Amino acid sequence: MKSKAIKDIRRLIKPQVRKLAAYHIDETPCRIKLDAMENPFPPPDQVSREIGKAVQQAFINRYPDPSATNLKKAIAALWGMDPDLMLLGNGSDELIQAIILAFGGPVLIPVPTFAMYAVTSQALSQNIVTVPLGKDFSLDSDRMLKKAKEVKAKAIFLACPNNPTGNRFSDAAVRKILDKATAAVVIDEAYFDFSRKTYLSELKQFPNMIILRTLSKIGFAGLRVGALAASPMVIKELNKIRLPYNINTLSQAAAVVALKHKSIIDRQISLLISERETLYNVLSQMKGVTAYPSETNFILFRTSTDATRIYKKLKQAGVLIKNLNKLGPLKNCLRVTVGKPEENSEFIAELRNILKA
Repeated sequence: MKSKAIKDIRRLIKPQVRKLAAYHIDETPCRIKLDAMENPFPPPDQVSREIGKAVQQAFINRYPDPSATNLKKAIAALWGMDPDLMLLGNGSDELIQAIILAFGGPVLIPVPTFAMYAVTSQALSQNIVTVPLGKDFSLDSDRMLKKAKEVKAKAIFLACPNNPTGNRFSDAAVRKILDKATAAVVIDEAYFDFSRKTYLSELKQFPNMIILRTLSKIGFAGLRVGALAASPMVIKELNKIRLPYNINTLSQAAAVVALKHKSIIDRQISLLISERETLYNVLSQMKGVTAYPSETNFILFRTSTDATRIYKKLKQAGVLIKNLNKLGPLKNCLRVTVGKPEENSEFIAELRNILKA
């Protein structure tokens, strides 16, 4: 008997999803990995042993603590947050999704910025509206506010500092948007630990503000833990759509132990900030390279020749960075994560060789 089932199941998938391109991650194994804004330093042996013991004692036959109470307290101690005004997610990606689910669209973003704001909005069938950054990647608050009013934006995402440009938008521009926008304003502080500047203390002043943080950039990318801070009203509503048990037992156990060692985390961050400045100074002096100032753990730079060729040559040499080269404001741009001192030195050496060829 011939099946009457639909022959092409893709016809049932929403057009918005079919039009999307999957978020690309280069999985090429390389000896030096400087493409994903990770902390290159693994935990010291003593910390790894403590994490292993905590994980071994975890009850993986039971569902995890749905509120991740102990982890919230640990994160609150790390960043000076109020655990009652926090929501945790499976990485900040899940929290971005929850915000868009709750507020809907249109979603307004400056460009270029973190790709997942647009990808998630489109996947959830919400309109995404963009406003270009200035030539120096600065934020034009007046243009943002005008566009927000014009399209009746429900949510505005501002990455502070911004990915992939590395700069932090001016406080005056951000506060003007917070003060005048009739939308939820999401301040994504994923790189807070490297800029050491935050709007967290102004949460009560701006009830429309939502702050995002993540443990991924400070050494725990594999645990997939994001944090959100907002007013009690927003937390209550977002909790309604948060998936139950969204932070798994092993991540909770490992993160609680890891965050007890704040002094180690702080030393690693300080070293990366120092290496960032060294790397930026070297890139700035290289012929054929324009480096952009950064308050993150990466540096955006533009090349005077084909950036894709340089990216491929670096990869052939075993050094993986991020290729952002496409028409528009990121033409011939590459992004390099700050690595260990010896990794940064080798990246510079390989880049010099390629540019001389």
